[in-house]
Formats: sequence, structure tokens, C-alpha cells
Amino acid sequence: MALEVRGAEAVVTAVEWHGRPAVVKHRNRRSYRHPDLETRLVAERLRAEARLLERAAGAGLPVPALYAVDPAAATLVMARLPGEALERALRAPNGVAWLPQLGELLARIHTAGIVHGDPTTSNFVADGSPGGDVNGTLSVIDFGLGAASDDDEQRATDLRVLLESLEAHHPELKAREPLLAAYGEWDGASGALERLAALEQRGRYNLVRG
Repeated sequence: MALEVRGAEAVVTAVEWHGRPAVVKHRNRRSYRHPDLETRLVAERLRAEARLLERAAGAGLPVPALYAVDPAAATLVMARLPGEALERALRAPNGVAWLPQLGELLARIHTAGIVHGDPTTSNFVADGSPGGDVNGTLSVIDFGLGAASDDDEQRATDLRVLLESLEAHHPELKAREPLLAAYGEWDGASGALERLAALEQRGRYNLVRG
């Protein structure tokens, strides 16, 4: 990965941690909040993200190992995963082959009682080739906007964010059908898919009304 990636919520820097490839995620502070309140909110969000990572790992999800948490410095240290952002992998000639695995992985995240909060194609890591003799692996990163939840509305919002990310950056893949077909294999998918349809219908209605 790049040596440093800057986002709205955090800065992620590639480092070595006791001889192992790692990343340090430093959560951005908001200058418009009172410093004491901001320090408390950042520490709470950091601990929440660490708990979600541990919950995901405990459920067997492919997430980076958590090495250290420092609320005072607003940082997490995690394993650096091999591979590249799914956003880039989808542009390969066989990129469409990642979509069933992506739908299955989001279903596994929801099965674990987690909503990701920002499941864009930049927050999944693809390693290997999905079209080879040995399937590539897909991992998920960045639970900074996530939550522990079994709420179908929040799961549907995850689905909508992912679909919008795919449609905005990879319209040529026609990703909706294979993604939702794979997600729908999960026994608990029906509620989230029903809420997704309602969310999309609401969005179309608001668009028509202007």
C-alpha cells in the first residue's frame, strides 16, 4: 500500500511493528469541538473500532490483526494485509469474479452482528486472482464508522453504500445482480433486502419530488 493514505476520518501510515508489516491509523481530531470533548469522543470511537475488530476476528472474518490501541495518541496499530484495494482489483480483466465473494463477505459481516458503516470498494483488500486455480482472498478493513447491530435498516444501508460505490466506479461490471445474489444466499438476508428495496424506493420518490 502507499506509505500514507489520508481520509476524512483518519490518516493511515504503513510502518514496521516489531519486524512485522503494519499500519498505524491515526484518527483526525475536529477543531470545531471543545478540545476535552473531542479527546473523549476520539478515544471512545477508537475503542469502539478496536472492539469491532476483535468481534470480527472472533467470528472468523478476514480482518487485520489488532496489535495495539493508544486512545491518548488516537491511534490503532494493525497488521498490514497483502494485496491491493478491491477498487483497483475490480479493474482487472477478471475483476467481475470478485463480486460473489464480496456479497458473501458482507453477509458474513452482518451475520456476526456488525454493520460496517462505510463498505466502499476502497475498504476491501483483494489478494490473488479470483479466476485462478486457487481463489484469491478478500479481506475487510476500516471499521471506523461501524457498529455492533442486527438492525436490518442499517444492514440495508451497508448494501446501498456498497452498490452505490460499485455503480459509481465500476458501472461496466453490472455488479448489482451478482452481488445481491451472493448476499441473498445468507439465511438472514431477506429482511435487509426488503429494507434495501424500501430505501431505494424512498430515494426515487424523493428524487421525483425534487
